[in-house]
Amino acid sequence: MSGTDMSGTGTSGTGTSGRGTSGTGTSGTDMSGTGISGTGTSTGVVERAGNGAGPATAPGAVSTADLLRSEMLKLTTTRLWWILLLAVVACSAGFTALIVFGGLNAPRSPLSFGTAGDAVPAYNLAVALAYVFPLAIGVITVTQEYHARTISATLLAEPRRARVYGAKLLVGLATAFVYGASAVLSGALVAAALLSGHGKPTYLTDGTVLGALGGSVLVLTLWGAIGVGVGALVRNQVAAIVGILLVTQFLEPTLRILASSLGNAELGNLLPGGAGDLAGGGTIMTAAAEADGGSQGLGFLVLFLYAVAIGVVGAVRFTRYEVA
Repeated sequence: MSGTDMSGTGTSGTGTSGRGTSGTGTSGTDMSGTGISGTGTSTGVVERAGNGAGPATAPGAVSTADLLRSEMLKLTTTRLWWILLLAVVACSAGFTALIVFGGLNAPRSPLSFGTAGDAVPAYNLAVALAYVFPLAIGVITVTQEYHARTISATLLAEPRRARVYGAKLLVGLATAFVYGASAVLSGALVAAALLSGHGKPTYLTDGTVLGALGGSVLVLTLWGAIGVGVGALVRNQVAAIVGILLVTQFLEPTLRILASSLGNAELGNLLPGGAGDLAGGGTIMTAAAEADGGSQGLGFLVLFLYAVAIGVVGAVRFTRYEVA
């Protein structure tokens, strides 16, 4: 009985552990040779994951929907996004009220409202004056992770950096669209109310005005994409915000005025802000710089190319980030 003991050929011998007996079996190849743990279940999972023959979302991976939801929650669980939303609406409505009211009541005004084309600058002031807000929210979509030091956790949860950047880009575009639509709508309502109150036609059903309003929303949405790229490039939130303020509020206006003073005002339309003004149908800034020579389509093309170029460079830098 000792040679053919139950421990040799019984349940333990031919079951889970190996093939032989305790005395003459292959205990050395018990769990690591041909058993379940050695070349069975565990190795099979690794091989399926490595060969890509498993399901579209491997166990432990983050789905696209979850990734987008996560990025949206990161943005909307702070107060900054709705503070900026209120600010862009207030800026658009306030400056529209001030400028349109002045244009209607000043004895000599650069604004006129005789035709729908003349009224366009009254309706797209958000493009000229409030585009820094969707630009800023695009920057914050990326830089808040570096600022809060949560970027490492995000990239450990989803190591495929291109997917993370793509999710941030989509969230930045969606948020910028909300900002743009809110700013354009608030400004349009104020302008229409003032024009109607002064006995002027509002032109709200005119194709020229509607095209300018739609173009303005699209322009402000593109600024959000540019912001995401800038945020990925700079990473430091304070530096990025200060930088976009300096460029958009001081450097570019100076360059546009300089180009106009040198007799080449159309060159200003090749700058991001100038292209945005042109794509919005022409703004008071376009008129001030005397850069009316370009078309709305040209403005869209130039601004879109800026968004693509900055977005690609930002994506390259984002994907090269080394988790600490």
